[in-house]
Amino acid sequence: MGKELFTIARIFGAYYEIYSEGTTYALAVLKGKLRLKNSNERHPFVVGDLVLAEKSSGEEWVISEKMERKNFLSRKSDRGDSHVLCANLDQVAILASCKDPETKPGFIDRLLAASYQTEIPPLIIFTKKDLVSPEEIEDREVYYRELGYEVMSVSLLSEESIQPLWERIRGKRTFLCGNSGVGKSTLMNHLHKKTVQRTNLVSGSTKKGKHTTTNSFALFLEENTVLIDSPGVKEWGILHLTPVELWESFPELRKIKETCKEIYCCELGSECPMRKHVNETMDETRKKSLESMIESLENPYRVTRRDHWSKAVTKRY
Repeated sequence: MGKELFTIARIFGAYYEIYSEGTTYALAVLKGKLRLKNSNERHPFVVGDLVLAEKSSGEEWVISEKMERKNFLSRKSDRGDSHVLCANLDQVAILASCKDPETKPGFIDRLLAASYQTEIPPLIIFTKKDLVSPEEIEDREVYYRELGYEVMSVSLLSEESIQPLWERIRGKRTFLCGNSGVGKSTLMNHLHKKTVQRTNLVSGSTKKGKHTTTNSFALFLEENTVLIDSPGVKEWGILHLTPVELWESFPELRKIKETCKEIYCCELGSECPMRKHVNETMDETRKKSLESMIESLENPYRVTRRDHWSKAVTKRY
């Protein structure tokens, strides 16, 4: 029996759950030379990596080679190494809860910046739309749709509401990310038609989510559809981005740069048209997001707390 192409589905320390259409799920270990190979990442493989493996003398498979990644998504919250979360994606689904807990615009904007840098198309999904008014849902959708993003809203209580989402993810590899409690696990259960994750862990006193997913894992559905779930995070680290990449991740600023006469400049000086737009005409919520992210690059060890959607103010404590 020769080598077979698999996808890393889950990681258990030194063991890997791998998947292929022919074999389905199997347990694997790394070949010795791969374990010793130098890497700037925390782990030699991540969920979504494509690998070649062959059956050992026992029940385990042995991973002998990692295929080149077409893309990967990472975050970085300190001056150490970047944390690569997953690889070989078709899109990033940013789940933003409308209420209990409410996802702040700053968190969404950080994920949008991270996905832009990797050229992975983002899809913003507002969850728990049944907890707010139709007018508020429309305002949220229009806000990001006018910036050029794909946006949709779902109610986790309605199968009919989730059906359009299935049409959007069918046949693609999608990474689900968001705060704890936004409904990632519930959504996975709906799409898989059975329970694959524990749910409903939202604090009754704080209305904030509790972790149900502790490690990323891939769920393989019909029609070549793959969902990658991830642990909820409080703030998405962006220290792997440069200031210019950060500014360019905002589509309203990117359009201005495209018309800039100083093509090879981008020093973001006082006369920079992008900076003028930020200072004079940029939406206040977006401006606060940008300022918060810039401050993250300049002061990476600070702790922030963001106010509600309507205020868009960054506070320190």
